Amino acid sequence: MQAVEEIQKLLGELYDLVSGPEGFERDWKRLSALFTPYAKMIRTSIDANGNPQALVMSIQDYPANFQKLMDGRAFYEQEINNIIEVFGNIAHAFSTYEAWGDGDKEKFLKRGINSIQLYNDGQSWKVANMIWDDERPGLSMSPRYNPVGETEGTGINQ
Repeated sequence: MQAVEEIQKLLGELYDLVSGPEGFERDWKRLSALFTPYAKMIRTSIDANGNPQALVMSIQDYPANFQKLMDGRAFYEQEINNIIEVFGNIAHAFSTYEAWGDGDKEKFLKRGINSIQLYNDGQSWKVANMIWDDERPGLSMSPRYNPVGETEGTGINQ
């Protein structure tokens, strides 16, 4: 049970570190410390023709990509559910999130799932890889990943 609690704390910090108001300077050094040096972050999406695509970044490349994408705008991402499984020194978390364009949660941006692989290096849990996808027309998550069943900002019911 201790592993799950440690991973839960890491996930909370991960979301806190990417969230903030307009112009907020994220602590990229601290974020990087939550990951193994060889970690990959993979943003998946659908191109204009409906084909799957993936942008693969190292943890070192992620901050510049995030800053370019957000362009100084406010961004708040919050975990709303997770499923964590642990075996020895490895773990996996399916972490459901919602993202908002303001701290008051009035400007809903998206909802999706982070699939996070973790490794315990003997001292702490670290993210080894992280891949994510967002809901979109034709793709909504099952209640297993969102027991609440409705997204405040979109009115999507499961």
